[in-house]
Amino acid sequence: MSTLFFTIPLLIVLELLYFQIAKHFHIVDRPNERSSHRKPVLLGAGVIFYLAVLIYSLSHAVSFPRFLIGATILAIVSYTDDLRPLPSWVRLLAQLSAIVVAFYISISTLQIWQMILLVVFFAGVLNVYNFMDGVNGMLALYSLVVVGTFGFINFFIVRFVDPEFIAIMLTAILVFAFFNCRNKARCFSGDVGSIVMGLVTLFLLVKYDEAMPDNGENVSFLCFIIVFLADGLLTIIKRFLNGKNILEAHREHMYETLGNDLHVPHLRISVSYALLQLVINVGYLLVSDRNLYTFLVAMALVGSYGLFFFYCNQKKGQGGK
Repeated sequence: MSTLFFTIPLLIVLELLYFQIAKHFHIVDRPNERSSHRKPVLLGAGVIFYLAVLIYSLSHAVSFPRFLIGATILAIVSYTDDLRPLPSWVRLLAQLSAIVVAFYISISTLQIWQMILLVVFFAGVLNVYNFMDGVNGMLALYSLVVVGTFGFINFFIVRFVDPEFIAIMLTAILVFAFFNCRNKARCFSGDVGSIVMGLVTLFLLVKYDEAMPDNGENVSFLCFIIVFLADGLLTIIKRFLNGKNILEAHREHMYETLGNDLHVPHLRISVSYALLQLVINVGYLLVSDRNLYTFLVAMALVGSYGLFFFYCNQKKGQGGK
């Protein structure tokens, strides 16, 4: 853990240095009709997540070269998109390429149809993570729970990755959280942070799955990120059923509806999502039948989602009378 003592102050300095760069070049997120904030905020501070990956890699003889290459592809394209919006096909191509490179060894043994399905699913997870950045504290707190859970498992149950990698990522999340988890956030992650954090989460999920005795036999480990998976997937289904373009940017996730339409404070929403995921993760580690547990959790989330939007539609209907 000697590298960690060097990394903590380095990440703080790099984040503060980025703030000065962003201020100088006016790199800010200006609110629009899809935004959940009302004033310009410094954008791209999530670059610290990529820097954490880079620092770990360089200080450990590039232990995971494919993962580093994938993260680098995503960081470059996503940050470029933060500065000047890129065509959706460019972003998608970069995401698919990064996933194939980062997880090539894991997916190369699969059949073609399985490989395609997994790559598309992973791309979906990256984009679900991308939406988190619109609500203060959401990306930081949720990632803290997810990565922290993997850290607990890695230390106490089964070691599937170098503990220092998780420690460095947690440090980066905490540094970002200090500036983002506020009623008036000083910065937003930007695509460069949320997309890279999504890749880090996928990397930990894959490594954990490979270390388990039932490797590849079930997908119950997705329970570790099921709150956001359910919100993202159900929102896509809702938009599809309503005849909307599912690839178009929007602010229709449950947490966005809570903040924008019901005016629930951002931090309250973020803390609620993080705590719910934490409770689910603890339950997952305690139960014996994890497949059944994951199914029941998924059904509960689906039901809650449906009831929430039924309530919202009823409220809108009453308001329109």
